[in-house]
Amino acid sequence: MTTTDDPSATAAMPAARSATRRRLLGLLAGLPTGVAPPLGLSGYPACAPPAADPIPNLFSAFEAAVIRHEAALWRCDRLEAWLLAELDHPRVQLPAPAGTPVCYAADPDTIAQHLPPGRRRYRLQQVLLRRQQAWARGARACGLTRAQEQETTLDTAVRQAAATLLASPARTLAAIRTKLLVLLAVQEPGEAFRDSSPWRELRLLLRDLNSMTEP
Repeated sequence: MTTTDDPSATAAMPAARSATRRRLLGLLAGLPTGVAPPLGLSGYPACAPPAADPIPNLFSAFEAAVIRHEAALWRCDRLEAWLLAELDHPRVQLPAPAGTPVCYAADPDTIAQHLPPGRRRYRLQQVLLRRQQAWARGARACGLTRAQEQETTLDTAVRQAAATLLASPARTLAAIRTKLLVLLAVQEPGEAFRDSSPWRELRLLLRDLNSMTEP
């Protein structure tokens, strides 16, 4: 894998939030004024009988899972930033002509693609190996490895909560809208895809449901 960014940039960048969380907040912000009640984000009255419609409780569980996952991402980012301040990146700079962008390799195969067999390639691969081993030791020692495992577990929990909600029957327009919100939050690839099919059409459907469920 080749990268072209500055090695010091990662530590300086703010921690990235969950993509699911960003999309969910953006979708909720687009709800018509007055649709979401003051005590919740799902668009359901606080007194809605849970036995009549399972979607409100399932959405609450989904949102809680998303928030826990985001907290895990923040923890991973903080630990990684600390480790980057202590160690070199687990990658090496590739030789390049003067005036060309600086590129880095994070695996031996990338080094082999850029350098012919010989002492220079071997030395660079050994430097990479030492940096990766030091990074792995540091990640275990500071708790980053464990934090990344927890983040993976919580990401799975978000997707399971979404799958449970989407598989549950919707009995109201508000429930259908909530299912569409969750589908877009979890499955839409990103902002670059929102105007392509099927995401554009799904967002149009969400707009229609918003207008139909306005008070």
